Amino acid sequence: MIKRMILGAMLLGNAAWCAVGADGGYAGAFLRMGFEARSKSLGDAFVAVPEGAGAGVYNPGALPQLSGPQLMMSLSFLPLDRSLDFVGFALPIRPQSGNSGARPLNAGLMVGWLHAGVDHIDGRDFAGNRTQELSNSEHAFFMGFAVAPSERLSFGVSGKILYNRIPDIAEEGGALTSRGLGIDFGVFFRAMSGLTFGAAVKNNMAKYTWNTDKVYERGTSTTYALPRTLRVGAAWRIPQQWLLVVADVESSDKQNPRYHFGAEATLHRLAAVRLGLDHGKPTFGFGVRSRLFGKQAELNYAFVPTLEALSPDHVFSWTIDF
Repeated sequence: MIKRMILGAMLLGNAAWCAVGADGGYAGAFLRMGFEARSKSLGDAFVAVPEGAGAGVYNPGALPQLSGPQLMMSLSFLPLDRSLDFVGFALPIRPQSGNSGARPLNAGLMVGWLHAGVDHIDGRDFAGNRTQELSNSEHAFFMGFAVAPSERLSFGVSGKILYNRIPDIAEEGGALTSRGLGIDFGVFFRAMSGLTFGAAVKNNMAKYTWNTDKVYERGTSTTYALPRTLRVGAAWRIPQQWLLVVADVESSDKQNPRYHFGAEATLHRLAAVRLGLDHGKPTFGFGVRSRLFGKQAELNYAFVPTLEALSPDHVFSWTIDF
């Protein structure tokens, strides 16, 4: 019975993810929150932006359009003892032209790891007595690949391995775990100089299956499918290059549509100021570029207000161009 209550407390803890991010109630909420500072400060509108290692997660079809290899590391400081971290690497692949003069088939590749965690969850039994402190961690390991049959059009696919772990809840202090697989598809189209479109269908076939034989005397096996989402967006960079405007529409088979808008003003390619609207929630941020060990590096920050009673989200990302 006690363990039953422990699991109930854990589910309430996961609901904290959902309530604060207004993006939950279903499995895999951390995959729908946005994970890096630049895109978060643009209202999480990024499916049509072919820039940075995070672009391959938003839309694997954008990978061949990247300007060069990039390493990204991101940390999110969130209320309610939650954390969200990402590290990823992406590069375009541009073969040399052969003697035939035919255009080579450009491509792109990315790998990444997204981690979400919740700590200090207060476990209680049916009588309300405190049992133990609980935690939960979720992981998604990405690998994406895309090809560009023309200079304007590219297609991509990304597979991800999902791993969810609740420690110290099974028999003899063991962990309850679940694994899953998911596939994302994306397409990118450059209509004209500065104007791009993107679309991605994410979390196809993704699900968690939980087996509670080691938690309950009569455990069961339950499957939770992740919502499959469709995101369509556009990005426009003015001819003078200093202003980028983005907009995404996101729909799901289990949630209401969500709208994302953002704008970025760049100052002499050294700094950028950003603002956005993430389904009605304002977002802000900035970025600073500099040389580091002979490479171009950029530090980005995003400020995302949450519920009035909670502290805001602070997201920091660091990128290195190779």
